[in-house]
Amino acid sequence: MKIYYGDHEVLAGDAIAFAERATAAGVDVGLHAVPEMQHSFIFLAGRVPEVNEAIQEMGRWLRSKLGLPDLAEH
Repeated sequence: MKIYYGDHEVLAGDAIAFAERATAAGVDVGLHAVPEMQHSFIFLAGRVPEVNEAIQEMGRWLRSKLGLPDLAEH
């Protein structure tokens, strides 16, 4: 599981606690704070480089889990 949250997120503690509980339950968890971002930072896609980078990371991770090649390979 991948969890992304803005490091200025009001619920950042909840994201961290959720990741800790999932890890304790044996789930492979990747926890990522996106610098200077708040809740719903994903809506800044196409306008903020850090958000675009986070989306690219999400896509690479998902493609790897689905057994698809990384788009950078094409």
